[in-house]
Amino acid sequence: MKRIYILVAMLLISVLACSNKQHQTNNKNTLRVDIGMEPPTLDPAKAEDAYAFRVINDLFAGLVDFDQANKLIPGMAESWDVSTDGKTYTFHLRKNLKFSDGSPITAKDFVYSWQRLVDPKTASPYGFLLKSVLNAQNIMNSKLPPSQLGVIAPNDNTFVVTLTYPNNSFLSYITVPDVFVVSRRVIEKYGNSWTDPKNIVTSGAYKLKEHVINGHILVEKNPNYYDAGKVSIANVIYFPYTDVNVSLSNFKTGAEDTSWQNVPIDQYADLKSTYARELHTVQWERLEYLVYNMKLPKYAKNEKLREALSMAIDRNVLVTDILKSGQIPLYSVVTPTVEAGGYASVKYSWSTWSHEKRIARAKELYREAGYSEKNPLLITLKYKTNDLYRKVAVAVASMWSSELGVNVTMQNVEWKTLIQSLHNGDYDISFAGWGADYNSITTYTPLYICGNPNNYAHYCNQKYDKLINEADITTNKQQQELLYKQALNIVLNDYPTIPLFEPSHQRLVSDRVQNYRIEENYLDNVQSKWMNLNQN
Repeated sequence: MKRIYILVAMLLISVLACSNKQHQTNNKNTLRVDIGMEPPTLDPAKAEDAYAFRVINDLFAGLVDFDQANKLIPGMAESWDVSTDGKTYTFHLRKNLKFSDGSPITAKDFVYSWQRLVDPKTASPYGFLLKSVLNAQNIMNSKLPPSQLGVIAPNDNTFVVTLTYPNNSFLSYITVPDVFVVSRRVIEKYGNSWTDPKNIVTSGAYKLKEHVINGHILVEKNPNYYDAGKVSIANVIYFPYTDVNVSLSNFKTGAEDTSWQNVPIDQYADLKSTYARELHTVQWERLEYLVYNMKLPKYAKNEKLREALSMAIDRNVLVTDILKSGQIPLYSVVTPTVEAGGYASVKYSWSTWSHEKRIARAKELYREAGYSEKNPLLITLKYKTNDLYRKVAVAVASMWSSELGVNVTMQNVEWKTLIQSLHNGDYDISFAGWGADYNSITTYTPLYICGNPNNYAHYCNQKYDKLINEADITTNKQQQELLYKQALNIVLNDYPTIPLFEPSHQRLVSDRVQNYRIEENYLDNVQSKWMNLNQN
């Protein structure tokens, strides 16, 4: 019976691959992209992961755009002015902007989109991006209505933003898809179903044509996009291959043009040799870590246990023996590479200890925390369905078991389920990750703020929040950096998370894809409009 199941599964994969290939190769001007998972949403304000961002970056647009080197460039705003006190931004929109249905995009649409983002009813996990805008925090705390947000449209082509305090990262914040412009008319007409292909109206380089859940997403060029003349590729089709081996098979047969963010771990060395030209390995500005459920007393009230579990993990073994594709061991709650290494000094004091010394201390802390061989800690380790995370989970569980005697049960779930579990605190210890949206320490600091939707550990330390708030409004760069470091060291000492590694992304890119400068893009924020296809 087991053999029959395997044969059926193989047949289904084969049929899917052939179906995908037939679906796409009828049009030579279709880019075929693996996005790794089914996006939980295509609503910009509700998106929070790379799977959704990859598609939304094609479907929607904002005031400020970015190039392949992650540098800021004009988007729907052709220019902007900043007041001398740094608190007022005046954006000058391009003339004759249009949504995909031909209706005009005006400054009022940006007012609506931004008000919607901070509206508690939207429940956006990224509302914090506008925290520095006047009244935004009070709106998100339900103390003021969204209409009081510090944004106005004095005319159709001018959008004015008033900040509570100067924010050097503000322009970077508004390149994130959650801040892109959406159609008020469509959202109010269709409610939660406004992103269905039959209803959706977009503002970006592409418009949605088909969306088959867990099947494919097909978009086509938007002729009403302001820069449509420079968009070369007519169609993009995205496939949510959760199994990297299926993705690899499709790439090898020519049914896929770009793979997702990692290739099968055990095949990396061979692929690097066989596909030397097509396989790109790029350092990725991102954290991969575990979170304790700080709602649970066994973790919240036992700092020694949290520290012991973190120290017992040999990160060098993870990156050199398990992953073996350019990852960096991580001993901090932020990366050592953000802002050109400005926060590399923020790290655990034991990061330079020998492995033997770390394990000895971990065992001592484990005993002091109240656990032993006769009274072992029981852990359920939750991770998303993915070959890389499975292998890392197995390795981590083995380290905890062999070094401390912990009993670990592993539980893999689909990404949509995992993200909800993280938000709801429905886990024991779980894998989590965070990719930088911009090159600023403030891409990571919200992960530890009390009540932030992306604070997956449900950790809260008012001293940390106070220092972060003080740093955010400080204009002196040196003083600001000092405050951020003080705050981050509080998190280090509290151990709400277990940093594991800073990843690389390994992407196979077909020779037919032109003008994709992947090595420049350390944030891995991608737009299809940059590329063109070799038609030969």
